[in-house]
Amino acid sequence: MMEDTQLDIHSFEGAAEGPSFTAFGAVHGNEKCGTQALTRILKHIEDGDIEIIAGKFTTIPICNPRAYKQDVRFVERNLNRFMSPKENPEHYEDHLDNVICPVLDQTDFLLDLHSYSSQGEPFILLDFAESETANFGKMLGVPRCIYGWADAMKKSDDVVDKHQSMGTCEYTREQGGVALTMECGTHGYERAADFAFEAVLNALESLKIAKVNPDLHIMDLPNENHFNIKMRGARLKQKDGDFTEDWTNMHPVKEGTVIARYDDGEELIIPKDGYVVLPNRKAGIGHEWFFWGIEQPFE
Repeated sequence: MMEDTQLDIHSFEGAAEGPSFTAFGAVHGNEKCGTQALTRILKHIEDGDIEIIAGKFTTIPICNPRAYKQDVRFVERNLNRFMSPKENPEHYEDHLDNVICPVLDQTDFLLDLHSYSSQGEPFILLDFAESETANFGKMLGVPRCIYGWADAMKKSDDVVDKHQSMGTCEYTREQGGVALTMECGTHGYERAADFAFEAVLNALESLKIAKVNPDLHIMDLPNENHFNIKMRGARLKQKDGDFTEDWTNMHPVKEGTVIARYDDGEELIIPKDGYVVLPNRKAGIGHEWFFWGIEQPFE
C-alpha cells in the first residue's frame, strides 16, 4: 500500500454503551476547515476538556492526504464520488476507499465536514429527510438544510454513471448508518472551522457520547433564515461556458432565469421558482456546475 494511504484514524471508546459517531475532514483536499476543527477536538480530548463517556468516537482529520498536501480537491478521482471498496484499485483515491469504507461499516452516525466554492452561509446537506437523519441534523444546531442531492444526481441527464452519486454519506446509509454533510462556508472563510468545531461538540453532547467543558462553546451557529431546500436538478458542465451572474449559494431565482450560457449560445434555464445551489464557476468540463432546488419542508 502506498505510504500516503495510511490514514491517521483516531478512535475513543467510553465505558458505557452508546452509538458510534464518526467525523471526517478533508475528504476534499482544498477544504481545510474540517481538519482544523477536528485537530482542535483531538487536542481538547487530550487535555480532558472533552471526555468520551459512552459509545465510540472516531475521526479522520485528513481523509485525502495527497490532495490535502497539494491543496487540491482531489488527485485522480473525486473521493466523495464512486465510494465503495475496490478489489482492484486503479486511482489514488481508490486505495483510500479501502481504508475509509471499513470505518464507515462500523459507524452509526457520520458527520462529513466540507466547505464550498461559492459565497454563502453554513448548511447541512443530506439525501433523505426521514426523521432519524433530520433529527441528527437538528443536533448540530445548523438551521439551513439542503436535501435530495443523490436523487438529483441520479435523475440528471448530464450524469452518465449513476454510481457518481455514491459518496461517504450515501455509502454509510447503505450500511445502515445515519449520515450527513456539513458545508461550513466558503473555502478559506475564517469562521468555517469554528462552525465545524461547534457542530462536532453539539453532536458529541446530543448523542451522549461525551461530556464537554461548557467553556468550549464559544459561538452560536447562524440561526436566521431557517428553511429547507429540496434539490430538484443537477447540471454538469458539458462544454465551455460561464454563469450569467456571480451566483451565491441558495440565491433565489425565478422561473425562466438563465443561469448559465455555453459559448455556443445554449442557455441553461431554471424551470421553476427556486434557488441556485452550490454554483461552481470554476467547474471543469464533466464536473458539477450547479444544482437548483425549491423551498420545501421535509416530506
